[in-house]
Amino acid sequence: MTSAIAQQPPILQKLAVVNEQAWISLGNLAEIMNDLTRAMNFFKFALKHNPNSVPALSRIAALYRSQEQFDKAIKYYRRILSLKENHGEIWGALGHCYLMMEQWEDAYAAYQQALCHLPDPKDPKLWYGIGILYDRHGSIEHAEEAFSAVIKMDPNFDKANEIYFRLGIIYKQQQRYPLSLQCFRYILQNPPKPLTEVDIWYQTGHVYEQQQEYEWAKDAYERVLNEKPDDAKVLQQYGWLFHQPNTSFCSQNKAIEYLTRSLKADSNDAQSWYFLGRCYIAEQNYNKAYEAYQQAVYRDAQNPAFWCSIGVLYYRINQYHDALDAYNRAIRINPNMSEVWYDLGTLYESSKNQIQDALDAYQRAADLDPHNAHIRQRLEVLRRQQHHREEPPSTPVPLDISNPYHYQSTAGGAPAHPTASPPMPVNLAHPKSPQRPQPPPPMTTATTATAAATAIATKRQPTPPYHPNHKRKSSTASADSHPKKIKPDPSEHVHPASMPAPAPPSIRPSA
Repeated sequence: MTSAIAQQPPILQKLAVVNEQAWISLGNLAEIMNDLTRAMNFFKFALKHNPNSVPALSRIAALYRSQEQFDKAIKYYRRILSLKENHGEIWGALGHCYLMMEQWEDAYAAYQQALCHLPDPKDPKLWYGIGILYDRHGSIEHAEEAFSAVIKMDPNFDKANEIYFRLGIIYKQQQRYPLSLQCFRYILQNPPKPLTEVDIWYQTGHVYEQQQEYEWAKDAYERVLNEKPDDAKVLQQYGWLFHQPNTSFCSQNKAIEYLTRSLKADSNDAQSWYFLGRCYIAEQNYNKAYEAYQQAVYRDAQNPAFWCSIGVLYYRINQYHDALDAYNRAIRINPNMSEVWYDLGTLYESSKNQIQDALDAYQRAADLDPHNAHIRQRLEVLRRQQHHREEPPSTPVPLDISNPYHYQSTAGGAPAHPTASPPMPVNLAHPKSPQRPQPPPPMTTATTATAAATAIATKRQPTPPYHPNHKRKSSTASADSHPKKIKPDPSEHVHPASMPAPAPPSIRPSA
């Protein structure tokens, strides 16, 4: 009761309480009848008789929350907490509102307060909210712990199927594929709304693809395409399956066909452009590959897999400085890619006079992927060659990204500034860019100058621009066509200070 009401005569105090309760009762009745506008007005009338009515404030906040007007709900929840700071349920509801507004720190603080003040912190709704918080924040280990706690607290929780779906996604991200498949199979017949059975088949197919169970993945994607024949993402995944070697259905033509269909449905998907470029690389159609990679980095310049593959393209057409620049871009974005370090090693090894640099790069690749026999084998061959002063048995071949899904962009997929595109290959015609009225400024002059400088250093004339219809030389240049030193700039490497800030400390369910 407010101080103003307390100063009134007892009879008026009783009248104010009766009026408050009457308006709250009318509001509750209107809610039952689903007349939410009238219910809101009735609860606000109750506040005129008692501005500190916690029941009225609570119902108004809940109505705003149900209408997704979270900023207004927060205002009323805050009023309640100014009156009752130890109200655990209100702290939990406030945390949910902050969560929906993506105010992560405020949501985290509110959930912490809820755990402190709830009489029983083993509240499944609370831990469901905490799981959503961590999931959206990217702390998937903590999200998994919170979601698992909800199922243990209440196996019949009303959002259990949604939790199993989220756990399936988390397990897929953690590469715990059998657990992911178990979750998706469990909810296949009853997926959480608005998802359908087709959506679960799509996720199942993606898990099979990650497991390299391509036949099973193909079957799952075909189930989806039967229902959604023009779904851009499914066409993308389905097309990429045909690119995979050592399958009974491998066909670059089929892959290109389905990826092209995917791009007709959604031309802004950078991943589809990237996959298309990879297929053209497999066909040694470097003009088309460059066009596709260019479109990919227009849309997402912060994906390290794109830049690694661009480096492989430049290596194949003997543009080693441009390959080095592309590898450096990939390393700046993600220094933990084994493929890009291996490819950097092949670049150093090809220059003949940087064997130690090549060994260092191969060692870094082996440290990042200790089970990769190909990397280990090349490292051992080069060590023997250095020790016995022997020539390597073969010219190194760069590795392209084996699983692009493992390396995500550090930014959203918004179109990048044109200057983020790769330098123009010397030996390729400038591609047309139908997606933008003004393509990125060509870098032919700068890269031609690089080729000329190399030719002067080796007392050769620069090679004239190559036309795709002419016969090419081998993709590996001779030793004296390389600059003497092509080390990456150490200042461009990622330092700990530039790494993303750590996640907030974990909220853990009690045993």
